Amino acid sequence: MSKKLKLLISLIAISFVFILVDNDNKDYDSIRKQHKEFLANSPYENTKNLTKQERKNIELPPNAYAERMWELSMNPYTGRTEPEKLFYLQKELREMRNPQNRISGVPGEPNNDETKWVHRGPYNVGGRTKAMMWDPNDQTNETVFAGGISGGIFKNTSISNQNSPWELVDESLPQNLAVSSITFDPNDTNTFYVGTGESYTGGDALGNGLWKSTDRGESWNKVMGGDTQSSYVAQYNVVEFVTPSLTKTYRYSEASFGPNVPQDAPIIADAVIGIDAAGDGDSGDGTDKDGCSSFSNASSLKDKIVVVNRGACYFATKAFNASIAQAKLVIIINNNTTNPNEIITMGAPTDGSVDLSQIKIPSIMISNSDGTHLKSRLNNGTVRLSVQKTVSVASGYTIVPGTFYINDVVVRNNGGVSEVYAAVGLSSYRDASGTFFGEDYGLYKSIDGGSNWKKLEVYIDGTNNPIQPIDLEISTVDNTVWVSSTRDFSGNGGGGIWQSDDSGDNFTKKYQVDTDFDPGRTEIEVTSGNTVWVFSSTRDSDPVKLFKANNGFNGSAVAVTLPDAVDINGEFTRSQHWYDQMLDSDPVNPNKVFVGGINLHRTTNGGAAGTTNPWTQLSQWYGGTFSGVSYQYVHADQHGAAILDSDPNKILFGNDGGVFFSSDGGDNLSSRNDNYHTSQYYTVAVAPSTMFTDHSVRVYGSDSRYSTNSNKFISKSGAEQDVFAGGLQDNGTQFSVDRSNGSSVATRSGGGDGAATMFSQKPSNKYFIQNYVYNNDVRAVNLNGDDSSQWDLLNEGGSNGDFITTQALDSNLGIVYSNYGQNRIIVIYDWDDFKDEDKNSNAPNFILENSTFLTSNVSALTVSPHTIDSSTLYFGTEAGQVVKVENANSVPNATTGQSNAKFTSLTDQKFIGSVSDIELGKDENHLFVTFHNFGVENIFYSNDGGDTWQEKEGNLPDIPVRCILQNPLLENEVIVGTELGVWYTKNFDTSNPSWSQANAGMKDVRITDLDMRDDYKVFAATYGLGVYSSIFTETGGDPAIKISTDVDNITIFKGESGSFNVDYKALNDFNEEVEFSIDGLPTNTNVTYDPSNKFTINQDGTLKIDLAIDASAETKSYPLTINAVSNTQNKTAGILLEVTSDDIDNDGIKNDVDNCPETANTDQSDMDGDGIGDVCDPNPLPSDTFSLQSSNETCRSSNDGKMQLDVNRDDFPSDTNIKFTLAVTGGPSGFAHTPELLEADSWKKENLEAATYTVCLTSDSIANFEQCFNVVISEPQDLSVLSSRAKGSDIVNLTMSGSKRYTIMHNNKPITTSNSNYGLELNKGLNIIKVYAEKECQGVYEETIFNSEDILLSPNPARTSSKLWIGGDDKNVNLSMFDNAGRLLWTNENNVPSSRSIDIQVSNLRPGLYYVKVQSETVKKTAKLIKE
Repeated sequence: MSKKLKLLISLIAISFVFILVDNDNKDYDSIRKQHKEFLANSPYENTKNLTKQERKNIELPPNAYAERMWELSMNPYTGRTEPEKLFYLQKELREMRNPQNRISGVPGEPNNDETKWVHRGPYNVGGRTKAMMWDPNDQTNETVFAGGISGGIFKNTSISNQNSPWELVDESLPQNLAVSSITFDPNDTNTFYVGTGESYTGGDALGNGLWKSTDRGESWNKVMGGDTQSSYVAQYNVVEFVTPSLTKTYRYSEASFGPNVPQDAPIIADAVIGIDAAGDGDSGDGTDKDGCSSFSNASSLKDKIVVVNRGACYFATKAFNASIAQAKLVIIINNNTTNPNEIITMGAPTDGSVDLSQIKIPSIMISNSDGTHLKSRLNNGTVRLSVQKTVSVASGYTIVPGTFYINDVVVRNNGGVSEVYAAVGLSSYRDASGTFFGEDYGLYKSIDGGSNWKKLEVYIDGTNNPIQPIDLEISTVDNTVWVSSTRDFSGNGGGGIWQSDDSGDNFTKKYQVDTDFDPGRTEIEVTSGNTVWVFSSTRDSDPVKLFKANNGFNGSAVAVTLPDAVDINGEFTRSQHWYDQMLDSDPVNPNKVFVGGINLHRTTNGGAAGTTNPWTQLSQWYGGTFSGVSYQYVHADQHGAAILDSDPNKILFGNDGGVFFSSDGGDNLSSRNDNYHTSQYYTVAVAPSTMFTDHSVRVYGSDSRYSTNSNKFISKSGAEQDVFAGGLQDNGTQFSVDRSNGSSVATRSGGGDGAATMFSQKPSNKYFIQNYVYNNDVRAVNLNGDDSSQWDLLNEGGSNGDFITTQALDSNLGIVYSNYGQNRIIVIYDWDDFKDEDKNSNAPNFILENSTFLTSNVSALTVSPHTIDSSTLYFGTEAGQVVKVENANSVPNATTGQSNAKFTSLTDQKFIGSVSDIELGKDENHLFVTFHNFGVENIFYSNDGGDTWQEKEGNLPDIPVRCILQNPLLENEVIVGTELGVWYTKNFDTSNPSWSQANAGMKDVRITDLDMRDDYKVFAATYGLGVYSSIFTETGGDPAIKISTDVDNITIFKGESGSFNVDYKALNDFNEEVEFSIDGLPTNTNVTYDPSNKFTINQDGTLKIDLAIDASAETKSYPLTINAVSNTQNKTAGILLEVTSDDIDNDGIKNDVDNCPETANTDQSDMDGDGIGDVCDPNPLPSDTFSLQSSNETCRSSNDGKMQLDVNRDDFPSDTNIKFTLAVTGGPSGFAHTPELLEADSWKKENLEAATYTVCLTSDSIANFEQCFNVVISEPQDLSVLSSRAKGSDIVNLTMSGSKRYTIMHNNKPITTSNSNYGLELNKGLNIIKVYAEKECQGVYEETIFNSEDILLSPNPARTSSKLWIGGDDKNVNLSMFDNAGRLLWTNENNVPSSRSIDIQVSNLRPGLYYVKVQSETVKKTAKLIKE
């Protein structure tokens, strides 16, 4: 039974609405095909893998997680998610909640303090915050309120104390409210209002209307919107016939100018064709009936519906003329005969040629086809029509009725009357059906505390379409209300600013951001000096616009210089201008204004233009230092501020990291996030309870409050401690250690968006896995030493997988399995030995894919804890596949790409949707599968390993299920994490389980992950309120028993006996007679029960069972089922019986001494002495049986390589004659060898080319025997020598390769060396060098080097003469002098005196540069000489 027709049922005194359908009549294949088409055509298909910067550029939230959850949660029947069902369900829960009193053992079940959910933190990590308020009732100015976009209303009563904790004040409220604005009633400061949702984030923060508290936040009630009815697909508005009475209707579109077509009551009037006045140039083509001039039959048009043709003038001109004629409505007939059914939306002119204010009647268009029909009817008699607007949104869109988004809320004191203004927004999701949340939007006002609301007439220019208000402000100067707009659902109307009159009912437009910029979200601030500031996000090439106007826009607006952020290349929001918009002013000093983008900025001169930028940067998102200036840390992405009116130095700032506080106007800022648990967790992982029993380690990271280094110490001493970690949205991976079962300070071990997190379940190897988005930074944090350290497992760019990609860990083998996108799983292995050399490099990996079983994106991964020696992986896909992969760790063959992985489909015919979780029970036969989607069966169970499946949805409402856990102590108890918190059942074994909420201590928040520790403690990750924990207990309410065996398996020889114990527990005063029996035993087995097979159980105890196995029993495995049956109980436990023999092979030798116990081997022959008999040894030969030698080619391409094999038979039994066949494979291209039967014990192969050969031996005498050797024949390399010599050095360095030994001939003197690098000392003069390798054919290296003695001229420069000093011992030298042009001046042969100097006369030379050249046996040098 499924959830498709809405029926009201009772569930533990709570009423729910859900849907029933006859599954037997479903075409499952067609539904699955349709679902895959919806996924393939997802509007997110082209955006979900964009980088953060690319997403910002097209005004998408930087986090793609919400889009992926939208896809996974879609109803496969409609192609859209249906969160409106959550609102209706929450309303039912709120109105009907009345939990029964019971003893309970399920986490979060009502009325049980033992299992109540306990918040675990992180104590120091906040989340995205926009709404903050100083408590007007606290005269000490210490109490503040704040709300998380991800959920929750919090209060801090000592905000100036940095260590003061927040308190969740809406804890009594089950809903997790997405708070976007908060204010109080100035006439009754005990009354607060909270607006929810953000329409500008495209549905990421879905609102739930406007809430009110009359007791300072202690309790809350909804006063506007939120609750909804069934969604519907919008149809066209139509014109109906009154006279004549026809069923035919005309579809119409409404003009964007003039009054709206009424919704409350139709316009009913006779239709008349309007005739233009004479002289307008009509030529009989119908233009005399286009309304482009005044009407000649104006007197007959009063109170009528005027019908005109579409012509050459503005649509508004036609409406203006009809309005002047006092008609009730004008119908304009489209003139498109090519597409006669076309209807367009009629816009207003922008050139001012038509006075739009004088258009007093609605205007609509009908198609050419319908217009032809209407004119025909008019020509045949009276036609009376009825026109009414029944649809607010264009046809084809899915509409979810209700009011969801409250973009802002303010309360004005108007002469003692509290006027509440609500900026109601409408948002569309980018899903396949174009879903709109809300039917109506605009600016609303209430004067009775929200009991009744009036929609105010604030429209987009020249239209009757309401603005989508985004920001509200109340002027402290004149008490008027100001409102700004963002784009509406059609992309129009952003960037407008309006001001109210004194009554607050009428608004005048004061400013419009240039429409050429295509303005969107626009925030405003009205200072105490009545200056209006405007911060607008546009699509201009310079997208951020900042303006101000003095005197309430009674002067012109001027552009303000933007802040210059030191850490950002570009404008200060880093392209997140539509998302990061904070604007506020000092309530006393109007020149002190704050703006926020990525960081915080302040001006104290009103943004005045000058030579320097008017803004001071107050913070930097990681506390960096730039140009010698250190900036204080404030988390990135600024969203809101609250400045205390009575002390403007006290300011609260809200951002993606929570709340920050300043007591000195922003000069000094510090975090205020203690217990402000608004963090959004994707995953949570907990360490085994015994992992750190005998081990201490310090885990390093940073504290999110201060962006400073911090650490957590896990101590082996003291009380039991909880060690857990999780991945958070925009707050990295947070690691926690706690002994108090409470909220604790976490340390951030990874930054950015923390993703999948998994803890080793192997206490002997202590680590956890963390990840960044996609598969960009998968790391193992090693906790085996005294200090933590991180190992890179996969560090890559790109968008492989999902933004938050699903992963699974096999702790036994040290393998991470990760969704890699495009129907692939990446397998990361061989890293958990934590070798230092592997620390900063990617671990080995391979891709697991299968075109038959893995045909869509992976959405769930689980590794079986019951298979230890290999990996048994289970994966689920977004298209509903569930597949088991045995030997998933098998590395593919490098050549063939094949692996031993075995894929088995477990997909049931009724699986529809996207798999969210796969969990295993006590063994691999017990499987649990859940689905993300609306509108499907979300829970399935199998007790036969997935061969068959049972639907376990029961009466669970139609909500997405994200995860599932079974109570191992009481298998009938199961909990699921859903979009609305945790739910439980205690009768899971029935065909129709009863589900109830298990949210005691928690709220109706999305549960993203559940993890259970080995001692049954359960941790729940929430998307908005941090982490909670509770525990499974054996206390389940009703009397029951639990049975289990003391061992998993038992082995008994045929003809012998063995025993095992069955432990039983009596729970909740159980007292019944129980009968035990066993199914699956071998034939003729004798069973003895001690004390008996039937007795009364009223306390815990043990039953001993003896099994006597008949001697004729078949030797094999017998899965046994132990049954325990009473009047109310039917429990089972399993054990595997292995029946074997003490002489399995019947060879007369007992198994324990038989060297081949399963193969007859009476002689116990064991040639190699390894203890394995020859008949069952795959290689019974001694290790020295074969010896293989080889020799390489003597020269390159000489093809004279050799190999020789010798066989040693010394250890062979004398009566054996084992023959071997030898085959050679591999070798160079074209090599072939025919296998040979070896007739002798020596074999040789010659004339081999250099290559790698494989020599394999087989024997018909030894079954399955094969022994192979790799032989590498190489050829010598050519000799290679590289010489190098430093300038002025007498050493030449020779770098040689290609030989083991080298001979260097230096001036005919030999030098022999085995060093490949040799420094050769040069003689002065000529050096002849030759290098030889070992073989002549390797070549010879030759080089000649002249190593000259030095020469010196002094003095230099010289006037009359300079001495030439000549080094060395040469007696005779040749001297030459050249001028600067290279002309020879003279040359002489000279004897060198003992002083080694020769005078060079220069007195007869002109001043200039000359060259003196010296040549002798050891000198060849030239020196410069300057004549002065």
